[in-house]
Amino acid sequence: MSVRTKATTTVAAAALAFAGVLGSAGPSSAGSNGQQIHFHDTSTVVYSVRIQGYNQSGESVSGCFTTPGRDTWISGWWWKGEARVTFYRNNSCSFATYYGEETVWVPTVQSGDWTTVSS
Repeated sequence: MSVRTKATTTVAAAALAFAGVLGSAGPSSAGSNGQQIHFHDTSTVVYSVRIQGYNQSGESVSGCFTTPGRDTWISGWWWKGEARVTFYRNNSCSFATYYGEETVWVPTVQSGDWTTVSS
């Protein structure tokens, strides 16, 4: 095998390896354009939360999330700016079980990916 063929093969293998690393990158980090919410249930009676606010694209969004434990990491949803978090005593965000609410400020940029909200 000539030096030229070896060099071409080496460059091609390196390019494939680099492309494989890029293709296997994990989900994008929220820390640069909004945050995900970490809910901490200090009351121990909240079983779901509704979060209303703006996502990383500036769209108004709302979601109901069950909170099965004292700490719930609501991943896959990114928030930024003002968000209203409403607490419920059941797992379906039913107004009949309203417990309270909190308005929080979710920074667009911070060192981590999570903003904590407590009941």
